[in-house]
Amino acid sequence: MGYMNGDRLKFLKLNVDIPFPAMYRRFSLFCFVFLQLCCFSKTNDAQQVINSTALKQDFDILRKTLEEAHPGLYWYTDSVVMDKFFDSTKLLLNRDMTEMEFFKFLLPVIANIKCGHTNLKPSHNEAAFQFTRILPFDLFCQGEKLYIRKDFTNKGYEGVEVLAINNIETKKIIQTLLNSIPSDGYNQTFKYNLLTKGAFREGYALYYGQPEKFTIQAIDNTKSKSYTFTVTAISQKEISTVKTNPPPPFDLRFQQNIAILSINTFEMNTRQFSDSISSIFRKIKEKNSQHLIMDLRENGGGRNDNVSLLYSFIAVRPFRHLKSAEMKTGSLTYTYFITNASSTNNSTVNKSENKFRLVNDRYAGTQTKSPAVDNGFKGNIILLTSGTTCSAASEFVAIAHFQKRVEIVGEETGGCYYGATGGNYLNLKLPNSGLEVTIPTIRILTAVDEDFSRQPKGRGTIPDYQISLNLKDIISLKDRQLDKAVETFKNYNYSQH
Repeated sequence: MGYMNGDRLKFLKLNVDIPFPAMYRRFSLFCFVFLQLCCFSKTNDAQQVINSTALKQDFDILRKTLEEAHPGLYWYTDSVVMDKFFDSTKLLLNRDMTEMEFFKFLLPVIANIKCGHTNLKPSHNEAAFQFTRILPFDLFCQGEKLYIRKDFTNKGYEGVEVLAINNIETKKIIQTLLNSIPSDGYNQTFKYNLLTKGAFREGYALYYGQPEKFTIQAIDNTKSKSYTFTVTAISQKEISTVKTNPPPPFDLRFQQNIAILSINTFEMNTRQFSDSISSIFRKIKEKNSQHLIMDLRENGGGRNDNVSLLYSFIAVRPFRHLKSAEMKTGSLTYTYFITNASSTNNSTVNKSENKFRLVNDRYAGTQTKSPAVDNGFKGNIILLTSGTTCSAASEFVAIAHFQKRVEIVGEETGGCYYGATGGNYLNLKLPNSGLEVTIPTIRILTAVDEDFSRQPKGRGTIPDYQISLNLKDIISLKDRQLDKAVETFKNYNYSQH
C-alpha cells in the first residue's frame, strides 16, 4: 500500500521491462462526492438561492431518470420501500436552498441507491474552488473511532484518538459522512477507506464548515483522561504538496520462492495490459516461483476485458468471469437534460427478459476463455484485498474465490461479490440547480453461484483471513496482511519438507 515500506522485508527487486502508458493516471471509477466540492465556485453563483418549487422539479427529474435507467435501483431495496423513501424525502424540500445546500441534501439520496458508480457532482468548473480551511491532519477512521496518523502542524499529535471536533462528537460526524458516501450494496470497507484517504477532511468542511481554528477533544495512551488542544486550519493546497505520487500500475518483487505482484489498476489499454502481464508472468516462470501473492489493495478497477485476461494466467480450466450483462428496457422521459441519452441505444439486443435486455456482446467476460498457453502460473496464490479493491478488481477477486483458485487475506472487497452496475453511463444535468448526476445503465453479474450463507448479498468478497490494519500498523509501517501471506507460504514450504 502507499504508506507501506516496500523494502522492509528486504525483497529481491526485479526490474520488469514492460510497456507502461506515457502518463499513468491513477484510476478510480468512484469519484468520491466530497472531493467534488472543489467544483464550487467562489463566486455568488453557488450561493444563489433556488426556490423550493424548482428544487422539487429537479428532484422529480432525478427520480424519474433513476427509475427508468438505473438497472440496480431495486437490487438492494424493494421498490415499495424505495418509493416511500423518495416520497418522504421530497416532502423535506420545503424551503429555498443554494446549490451547495441542495448538493448536501441529495448526497444521502444518491448513497441510498447503494451503487458505488452513481455519483453527484456540482455544476461548476473543478478548478474554480479549493478548500481554504481544513483539518491539518491525515486521519485514520476505524469503526466509530478516529485517529491522527499524520500531524501537519508538527506538534506531535500522531496516534491521538479524536473524541470531538469543535464540540461535535466524532461518532456523529462519521455517521453523517457514511450516510453520504455511495458504495455497492451494504459494503462499509469502501467507505472507511475513503474517509481515511482524505474524505473525512473534505466531508467535515462540507457539513460543518471551514473555521480558522479547530478545538480537538482527544485522548491517547499516555493519559487516563481526555484533554483538548487547538490547531489552526490549513488549505487543501498545503495538504496536496506533501502527498506522494500514485503507485505504478505494476510492481513485481521476489522473496525466496515467493513472487509478490502488485496490480494497482485495470485501467489500461488492453493490448498494453496484455503485453505487461505476459512479461510479468514470464519473469515469474523464469524465477521458478512456487507461490504468488497478488496485491490488489490499491486497485480501484478499470477495463473489464483486463479482468479475464489476468485471470487466464492463473486459471486451471476454461472459465468466464461474468454471468451476464443487462440494461433496462423502455424509453427515457427527460432526454433533453441527458447530454448523452443516445448511448443507451448503442448496443445489440440479444434477448428481452422482464424489464431487462441482455447486452453480453459488450463484455468479453461473458464468453468462455481458456487458460493462458504460455507462462500460466499453476502454483499457490494468495490475494491481498481492501475496501479500495472495487469494480473490475472486485470482479477478479470474486471469480478467483469462486473457482477456489486462491486464498484471500485482508479486508472485504469494496465491490460486491455478485456484481455491480456500471459500464455505460448517462450524464444527467438537473436544469434548475445545475447539479450533474452520473447514472450507470448496465448491470453485470459475476459468474459465481449464489450462496448467501457464505457470501452475503450486497457484500464484497469475504477474505479467508480477515485482517484489518490498525493505527499502530500504519504508524510503524507494519504490513500484517502481507506478513500473513508470506508466513502462510513459508509454512507451506516447511510442511513439504
